[in-house]
Amino acid sequence: MPEWSRRTLLRTGALTGVLGAGWYVAERPHCRPVFDPYWTFRGHHWAPVVPTDEGVLVAEGHTVTGASRFRIGLLTPGGGQARWATVVEGGGFGHPTVGGGAVYVGTGRDTVLSLDLQTGRVEWTYDAGGVEEYGGGAWGRPLVADGRVYVGISHSESPNADPGDPDEFTHRLVALDAREGIEQWATEVTTPVSAGPVRVADTVVAGSEDGILRGFDPETGDVRWEFSLSGGLSYRPVVTSAESLTLVTDDGTAVHVDVPDGTMRRTKEVVREVSTVTCGDDTLYVGGESGRVVALPVTPLSDLTTWPARWTYDAGVRVGGVAAGEIDGSGVSVVDQSGHLHRLTDDGRRAGRVRVVDPQYENQCGWVPDHHLVTGAVRSRGTLFVSSEWWVRAVDTDGA
Repeated sequence: MPEWSRRTLLRTGALTGVLGAGWYVAERPHCRPVFDPYWTFRGHHWAPVVPTDEGVLVAEGHTVTGASRFRIGLLTPGGGQARWATVVEGGGFGHPTVGGGAVYVGTGRDTVLSLDLQTGRVEWTYDAGGVEEYGGGAWGRPLVADGRVYVGISHSESPNADPGDPDEFTHRLVALDAREGIEQWATEVTTPVSAGPVRVADTVVAGSEDGILRGFDPETGDVRWEFSLSGGLSYRPVVTSAESLTLVTDDGTAVHVDVPDGTMRRTKEVVREVSTVTCGDDTLYVGGESGRVVALPVTPLSDLTTWPARWTYDAGVRVGGVAAGEIDGSGVSVVDQSGHLHRLTDDGRRAGRVRVVDPQYENQCGWVPDHHLVTGAVRSRGTLFVSSEWWVRAVDTDGA
């Protein structure tokens, strides 16, 4: 049976144009040798890796619905062996989070699971009640706070719902009891929750795909404020401080928001089209479709009359993932969509560039860069974890 995802629907037209435009040839005729990874864990449609004290969490089938079987597992960081793996059918997994010894993750079957971090055993399941086969799901990273799990979830009561029509689905932010999975409240929103939720200044903030940002009362789910952003919102990190947050819209605009009263303090056009967002320490790293990477300060903005970038780097190819700050406290790793890793210094200068994927096309050095294959990059304990459509790979960036 076919598999559908929101990402697939949005990209079908673009990929058709790319394939008709011809092949991309990089560094022909002499390709750089592929840098050997520590390990590779294969599968399909991986969400960004989540490092934990117990191992590396990997979730398969991100944004995919349908009849396939997908896994979430805990891998050993050094060898990539699975300590445990849990399988679901009918849809993949969302972006997991960890809290209090449990893993919380949504699925494409309109459910939210609590798993024991040590064993992968399912402790409870929350079911939103959807009956559709395609579309819907809970794909964002849940927030764990105050004994609750906050997560966005979409579902339809029609078994033949059109996955490309958000109006056929009910979209909600729900609060669940973290120990038992009992629904505490559920507040309907206009489109799928794709930014957050995050907790700032006694407010739960979440943005939906249509660009509406809302502040919710964590006890009742009442909407305290809301406003519309000019660009839509996709599944990317939201950076928080004591009373403010920073996020990036799909059109590449960084937005800094005062949470208590729900007002925008500052905006800045960073890139024309954003492809990835990462936060390290007090810096937001924004990668673009053009290959541009911008390092933008996020705190303290109250002292700035303008919002200047710390540095800008040109990878030359669409950026797939940026990772910073977790190897030795310095440096930035950029993975582009042709399968190359760029090692940058703290001030954005290139310190090295290697190829970290095998060629996938005849006469190519890596991937076709107009495809969206890299899904994320995270650094932890001296290792870079790169997730893609086909595998999760661990790379020693110090040796690259």
